[in-house]
Amino acid sequence: MSAVVRGWLGFIALGAGLIHLALVIGSPPAIGIPLIVIGAAEFAWGVFAFTRPSLPLPRIARVAALVPILGWVAVLVVPGAGAIGGIRVLPMLLASLLDLAIAIGITWILRRTPARAEAPLRPGRYILALGAGALVVAALTTPALAATEAGDAALPNGGLDLPGGHGH
Repeated sequence: MSAVVRGWLGFIALGAGLIHLALVIGSPPAIGIPLIVIGAAEFAWGVFAFTRPSLPLPRIARVAALVPILGWVAVLVVPGAGAIGGIRVLPMLLASLLDLAIAIGITWILRRTPARAEAPLRPGRYILALGAGALVVAALTTPALAATEAGDAALPNGGLDLPGGHGH
C-alpha cells in the first residue's frame, strides 16, 4: 500500500505545485517569488516521489508542506499583509488542502511500523489505485487553476486564438 500512497503523494505534490506556479501570474514580487520556489519544489518532490522506492526527504518535506499554509495564514491574518492584493481565495484554499494532505500522508507513512513485509500489489490494482488518486487530484486542481489569473487568460474550450479571429 505504501507504493500507492507514495504515488498519491506524488500526484498531490504535482497538483499543489501547479496551483502555486499558476498563482505567480499577476502576483506582486513579494508573493510571486516565494510561489515560484514553493511550486518548483513541490513539483520536483512529486516527480521524485514517483521515481524512488521511498519518499524523498520525508521529514523535511512534511515541514515544507506546511510552509505555504502558514504563508497564506500570514497574508490573511497579519494586518497590512492583505493589502498586498491579488490573492485568489479558491486556489489558495485548494493548494493548502493539497499541502495538508501531503503532510498527513507523510506522517502516516513515517508512523507506520514496518514489522511485516508488504505484500506486492497486483499491477491492475496498482494502476486502478493510482488512477483514482490522479482523478481526485485533477478534480481539485482543475477548478483551482481555472480560478487563477492564468485561468482567466486561458481560451475557452481549447479554442485557438488565430489572427483574424478565426478558430473560436
